[in-house]
Amino acid sequence: MQRQSEKPTYNLWLNLTLLACAVFCICVLLGDLFGYSFCRYCWEDHAFSGNYVHIFSFLDNSECRFSIFLTCFYLSTAITYPILYCVVRLLLNLKKNIVFDKKNTTYMNAISLLCLLIALICFVSASACATLALISLVGVFVGLIVQCVRLVMDKAIDMRAELDLTV
Repeated sequence: MQRQSEKPTYNLWLNLTLLACAVFCICVLLGDLFGYSFCRYCWEDHAFSGNYVHIFSFLDNSECRFSIFLTCFYLSTAITYPILYCVVRLLLNLKKNIVFDKKNTTYMNAISLLCLLIALICFVSASACATLALISLVGVFVGLIVQCVRLVMDKAIDMRAELDLTV
């Protein structure tokens, strides 16, 4: 009887997460559409333009730093779409009760690597905008957490396969 009471909560969280993915996708689309204006506003408000690495002379030009910041922004949003695809596919598999499957670990591996790629892009761009170094650290942290969960899932899949062979 307890399993039936857990099922609606499980589906509720999966549905809420899918809804959050849809909202986030809309935000990324809006970011792509209005990214230049948003980045320009943040840049001119000195939210991102203040600190940079002074050893590179070309970074003394604010427009050059802004171009690097804008490139980082658009590269990151472009990489976000495959991340969202993998998250949605993973959630849909969970809704179908497909849990211990190699496809899920493949999705998690892709999510992790893409997060690390965004972190790398932000780290390289941090020379023009120091705030991106913090975003880079967050990307590394998320990528590593997803990688850890993937490793646990891989181990669980292997254990399940061994258990199925013993029965």
